[in-house]
Amino acid sequence: MKKLQIFLFLLSLMAQPLLGSEQSSLFTVDMGKLFRSSDFGKKIISINNIARQELQNENEELESLLLSEEKELSEQRKTLSSDEFRPKALAFDEKVSIIRTEQGKKEENLKNKARKEEAEFYKRIYPLLYELLLDRGGLILIDQRNVILWDSTVDITDEAILLINQVLGKSIKSN
Repeated sequence: MKKLQIFLFLLSLMAQPLLGSEQSSLFTVDMGKLFRSSDFGKKIISINNIARQELQNENEELESLLLSEEKELSEQRKTLSSDEFRPKALAFDEKVSIIRTEQGKKEENLKNKARKEEAEFYKRIYPLLYELLLDRGGLILIDQRNVILWDSTVDITDEAILLINQVLGKSIKSN
């Protein structure tokens, strides 16, 4: 029942523009679109995509080398005794295991870096969103992912993107 009351309260706040009130105190923004569509967010995405592609290329190169080495090892199996072959096979398996672990760590590091950069993006835009909210006379800003229905007059996503582009541009700077 409490959730229904909260929902109805938020719905009534959002409906203010529809009821003839000139100004809403509640606005919405598409946080994902801010990241995907602002120059700053696109730059972060681009840099991370390049890093991911470089890792993919590295993985493909390693895979090719390992397949070649495996093929060579398979050929040697035909001529070597099992006592001679076993250490080579074990060494190859160990090498593959080490490479998988290293590449997995690199991939995890890239994911963590991307998450941190996205979090930093949001941290840097919050003051801009607050400024925009105040300029519009708003009191509450809600991510559209948390809203079921809204009037497009309370969506400030495009304005926020323009402000982010104007203030932050494409630069990626540390705090």
